[in-house]
Order: sequence, then C-alpha cells, then structure tokens
Amino acid sequence: MSQNEQQNEQERLSRKERRKQKRNRRSIALGGVLATVLIVGGWGYMVSTNDASQATSTVESPKSVNSEKEKETKETKKSASTDQKKKEPKAKKKTDKPEVSQPAWITRPFADVYQDANRSRVIYKADLGDVYEILDAKNGMVHIKLSDTVEGYVPETDVRMDVSSSVKDKTLLETLQQAVANQPIEKPEQYLGQSLEKFEAKYGKLGNTQKDAVNTYHFSNAGYLLVVSDGIIEAIDWTNASASGLSVLGKPVVETAYGTWYQGEKLQLKAFPDNGSTRLRLARDPGK
Repeated sequence: MSQNEQQNEQERLSRKERRKQKRNRRSIALGGVLATVLIVGGWGYMVSTNDASQATSTVESPKSVNSEKEKETKETKKSASTDQKKKEPKAKKKTDKPEVSQPAWITRPFADVYQDANRSRVIYKADLGDVYEILDAKNGMVHIKLSDTVEGYVPETDVRMDVSSSVKDKTLLETLQQAVANQPIEKPEQYLGQSLEKFEAKYGKLGNTQKDAVNTYHFSNAGYLLVVSDGIIEAIDWTNASASGLSVLGKPVVETAYGTWYQGEKLQLKAFPDNGSTRLRLARDPGK
C-alpha cells in the first residue's frame, strides 16, 4: 500500500471514530433530558396528588377549600356575634309595675258595691283604701273586678282614679312596729302579695276563718288576722293597737270617724275603731 493510501485510510478511520463519539455524546445528552423529564414529572405528580409518604417534610400540605370556608364561616359568626353584643343596649334595671293597670281606690268605709249598674242589689261592702281594677265606667257607675270570680259596680263618687303617696313605706313600717305591742310577725310586709301557704309554713296553720263575697279572714290567737283573696294575702290586721303615734305620718289621704288611711309608696296603713280600741291594717297597694 502506498503512502497516500495509508494516509487516506487513517483519515477515514479518524472520521468514523469522531462520528461514533458524536453519537455517544448525543445519546448521553438525550438520556439526561429524559431523566430530567421523568424526575420533574414524578415530583409534579407527588405535589399534585399530595402524597404525604413521598413529599419531603419541608413542603406544606395545601389546605382544602372546605377547611377555608369553615374557617371563614366561624370568623364571620364570631364577628357578627361581637357586633351584636356591641349594638345591644345594657339591660335596664327591672322595676316593679302595678298589678292593676287601671285602679280605683275606695274613698270611704263600708262603700256599697252593687250587682249591676242599676244598683239592684248590694253584694259587698268595700273598705276604705281598697284597690280594684276598673273594667268599665258608664253613667256615673264604675264596673270593677273584686276578685277572679266576682265583679261589681260602685258609684264614681266613692272612688278615686289616682292617689299620691304621702309617706315612705319605711316610715309606715316603723310606725306600725311602735303601735303594735309585741308584734309577732317578722317583717310582715314580705308576706303581702304572697300565698297563704308561705305564711303558714313559717307561723303554723290558722284554723279560725270567716268569709264574705271577696275575702277569707284567717284569725290567729296572737292578736292578728290575715285578709286573703284568691289565695293571696292582701292585708294583715292587728287588734288592740295604739293609734297615738300615727300623727308622725302627717296628713292622711282620708280621715273619718270610721277609718283613717295613710298611703305609702306601695303599702297602706289604715286605722279602724274596734270595740273601744284600734285595729291597724297593713295592706299592699296593687295599683302602685
């Protein structure tokens, strides 16, 4: 083989080797690209499927839509509740309201209460200062509610539609305490407007009773009686009381030979002549 032929053969082998090396480099590059694609695709799959077993600890799990909505709902309710509390005014102090919305006060002792507006028959004798609910008023007669089951009519001239308080309840009670010797009932005012059973649970059953069309009178051997209407204690009377200290109460609402009436804030104190002595009555006023 000539020298030129040998040189040509070497160049041919050299080109062949370079082509082979070039193909190898292309294969390696393509393999790297494929590997990168596979790695990125696998990682994207893990993230999209939220596979906790394959994800690293530094990746925060995505929050679900429902969880976000629940959180927003709770925050909205909490905010609304807070706003509502801010808007709501503070509760006002509870005040006692009159039990009788349209009261009528009897202005004289032994006032006749009639069966009807024509005054056909007297069914009851109302006492000085008694308070009843007005049902109607017509032609000079006032239709009143005496109890849950009894109604009647009184002349307008025997009632008042409004009575002002002339003395404090505290003063009435202090005067009563001084006027009744050995007063046996502790804080008698607390039983007015309460059931008879509550009183008898403390002081024992009162056996002696009398009745009229409206009230039942329960007598005690300790010198007092309870005036009960519809099972509720309306007044307490003490016999053999002293009337000498009543002048400290000032001017009464009504003063007659048959009874004197002092009006407090929610209580009344009345004095009645009783067989040469004085009977004192502490009564509640449901119209106040």
